[in-house]
Amino acid sequence: MRLLEWTKDYFARAQVDSPRLSAEMLLACVLDCERIELYARFDGVPTDRQRHAYKQLVRRAAEHEPVAYLVGGKEFYSLRFTVTPAVLVPRPETELLVSHATDHLKSLGRPGFMWDVCTGSGCVAVATARQVDDLTVLATDVSDEAVAVAAGNAADNGVNGRVLSRQADLLTRPADCGDLPAFDAITANPPYVATGDELPPAVLHEPASALLAGADGLDVIRPLAAAAPDQLADGGALILEFGCGQADAVRDLIVATGRFAEPAIIRDQQSIERVAVAVRTG
Repeated sequence: MRLLEWTKDYFARAQVDSPRLSAEMLLACVLDCERIELYARFDGVPTDRQRHAYKQLVRRAAEHEPVAYLVGGKEFYSLRFTVTPAVLVPRPETELLVSHATDHLKSLGRPGFMWDVCTGSGCVAVATARQVDDLTVLATDVSDEAVAVAAGNAADNGVNGRVLSRQADLLTRPADCGDLPAFDAITANPPYVATGDELPPAVLHEPASALLAGADGLDVIRPLAAAAPDQLADGGALILEFGCGQADAVRDLIVATGRFAEPAIIRDQQSIERVAVAVRTG
């Protein structure tokens, strides 16, 4: 449909990420259909009301408001997640946390326990629970608003009975979770952007508290790495996302605890070092 072609070109000029996909997501939202259905409606003509709504969304997207916020959701690990300005927009590189946690937890041969710290939308917690049927996940965030979003996503994806969404500061156990055993995995996509780093315009719309972490971007990773061994079972894995150029510093922080085997550093789809996987030793 010509409307999509025009929007794609307009978004390309405005330097909106993934111009065609963004245009499709907005139009599908306005027409209340799946993106794939747009091509079955190729000759369809939106109503005046739909055109007006679409125009407003296009304007906001061109001003770099995240499309996920505009349509209220984002796909992650082939699941649909509600996304609000209270949480980060889930990104493809964070799927590495899910895949490595899944591999580790399935290798146990028994029901496992995982703690997803800085859970945000709950995408890592929920996606891992969907992959590992006998898994219980504690999903925590310092933001009450984020915890509410995560709880809703757990319910929408059918795992609310196994994903416990709670407010907590990093690895401080919630009061009602003290009887949970030591965890088999801790996953975290914490804030890791250094104060003063230049960010893409769309990212500036996301919550600063979920992004910024001091002068070197490690103000959250430092206490997280130090506290993780006390919450992990022997053989449990810390699976941690970090920023570009932070791999050596993150490795050193993990090794400095003296309680982990040598961390594996995993590269993302752009071949950027992105995730550390470290197994707690006895």
